[in-house]
Amino acid sequence: MRRRKKTLRNSSTPPAEHAGIVAHCPMPAKRCPRIRAIAPSTRDNRANLPEQRPNSAPKHAHTLPRKRLFAPCGPPPERDGESSMVTFRHESRTARRLARFLREEDGALIHLAMQIFLVMLICTGISIDFVRQEERRTKIQNTLDRAALAAASLSQQLDPALVVDDYLKKAGLDYLDVTPEVAQGSLGEWRRVTVKATDNMHTIFGGLININSLEVAVASTAQEEIGNVEISLVLDISGSMNENIYYPTNSSYDGRYPTRMDKLRPAALAFVQKMFDTVQPSSAPAGRLSISIVPYNQQVTLGTKTSAAFSLSTDHTKNTCADIEALSDGDFAISASRALQRTMYGDSFDYAGQSALGQGTWSVQKTTYIENCPNATAAAVLAFANNQTTINSAINALTPGGDTAIDVGARWGLALLDPAARTALDKLIVKGYASSDLSGRPFDYSTGSQTVSDSAMKVLVLMTDGQNTRSYSTKSAYRTGASGFVSTSSATAFADSSNSTAWSKLYYYAPGRTKPYYRLYDKTWYSTPSGTLYPITWETIWSKNYTLQYVINTFLYNPMKAIDSTVTTGSIYNDMSVQSEFTQKDSALLKLCEVAKNDLHGIYIFTVAVNAPTAGKTILRQCATSEGYAYDVNAEDLTDAFSSIASAINALRLTN
Repeated sequence: MRRRKKTLRNSSTPPAEHAGIVAHCPMPAKRCPRIRAIAPSTRDNRANLPEQRPNSAPKHAHTLPRKRLFAPCGPPPERDGESSMVTFRHESRTARRLARFLREEDGALIHLAMQIFLVMLICTGISIDFVRQEERRTKIQNTLDRAALAAASLSQQLDPALVVDDYLKKAGLDYLDVTPEVAQGSLGEWRRVTVKATDNMHTIFGGLININSLEVAVASTAQEEIGNVEISLVLDISGSMNENIYYPTNSSYDGRYPTRMDKLRPAALAFVQKMFDTVQPSSAPAGRLSISIVPYNQQVTLGTKTSAAFSLSTDHTKNTCADIEALSDGDFAISASRALQRTMYGDSFDYAGQSALGQGTWSVQKTTYIENCPNATAAAVLAFANNQTTINSAINALTPGGDTAIDVGARWGLALLDPAARTALDKLIVKGYASSDLSGRPFDYSTGSQTVSDSAMKVLVLMTDGQNTRSYSTKSAYRTGASGFVSTSSATAFADSSNSTAWSKLYYYAPGRTKPYYRLYDKTWYSTPSGTLYPITWETIWSKNYTLQYVINTFLYNPMKAIDSTVTTGSIYNDMSVQSEFTQKDSALLKLCEVAKNDLHGIYIFTVAVNAPTAGKTILRQCATSEGYAYDVNAEDLTDAFSSIASAINALRLTN
């Protein structure tokens, strides 16, 4: 057995048929089963050969050397001839390929990837359709918005349907079936236009999931109404408004160049004209528009007419200003019956030098109140006006001078918008200072439930070219009652050295001193003056029309200096005056604006800073309803700024 096996291994190359079988086997030799060799000469008799085990040698091995052969994987081939061998080979190849395919794991995710790719392709196509639909919807919406606004305009003379059709045609949307719904007031005071459209867009990829078109509904409503509008136009008339706009460093007015006031007047006039054109046209019922002009410097002069509607103190009657800065923060509800302390002799600074009394070289005025409260018609408030000619006259009369108190101007502007001032307007109507067409104003703050005729848009326009500086008055303790002065002549004998008799009999009383009576005439202290002593009241002193500074310098300084050597005219002034300055005024202004803008009041605040310093720009920007309501301009651009505000007020009356 061993020799035969060795002979088989070392035998020569098998016949071609056997070689074909060996070459046909794809498997490694160690894995293929061994089969017996079949000689070509015995091919026809191979069915009669006895079955041999793979490891046994045939009896005719001496005629046909055995060689280890490898059979193809799979069932053994049939042995009935040449055709059977060919079929066997063909089936073997197919079987091998199938087996190899089943064994291989490469590409197992192809089926899942193909499915995901198909889903992604469909989703991408549908997304493109949705993007197209949104693009069309946006275009239609914007076109309908513009068309509705144009058709609702009260100045539009064409039929609203024609206006809408024209907008659609120019936008290439005339295929839409649109019929506007129009409603308007019997007097043409309001108009509302509603436009609706439905668009069906054929899809490109939607058919893949049986969506052949996409539908979108678009609607737009615009309303313009000549509702009631109440405006307070608060204008800075401080001394800096008289500066030349091209040469602001000039210390005084130069008639060759325009001033800021020269630019303010026409800008304000144009604003008024535009408001009458849009709110109070000739076709609208009377009383739709009321405008209050509030000029301010370091104070607000109410003037003879407007002051008649409020309750100013009667401790003096030299001016018509009120110390409203003494009111609590954010308080601007001033009714006709609310007691107001009249501003009194508080001017401590002059415009040119801005020097404090006693701390600079400023000549004290005896009876002229330069800055404190200019009692001039040109500076007076015009309250609740609806006559354009009257309003224009007030604007043209504006004259610069004084310091700057933006908070005081804003407080009066807001007060004339507050319903508490309704009783004041009633007084003005009775006196003939205001039109009865405005009866019932200022209207209550809007709650959303009032009708057009029972509510109003409330607007404050606040303008300045500077920043908050100072406001002064006299404290109430120095207005009435005993002044500390006595006279041996009479209770009314209060006079300076120009009246030698009264002057020689005037004393200042300082209780607690050994010699408590100081005679102004000889600047000497006395134990007891000779004669009857008559107390001098503050009312008597102020009746002489003396300014606070003059009273301090001429009558109070010497006796008080004799009592306390550290006393100065400035320290006496500080003790006697009501003072509001800089940061204190900024804080008061911001509180006023905060309250006015809240939901309860809903007042629109526009601000205009004209060549203002940084502090002025900042405080006005914070005061405005929003940054878009704050204007920072040069004097040359004032007209554009006021025109823009007028347009904004008109636009705010449109609802989209």
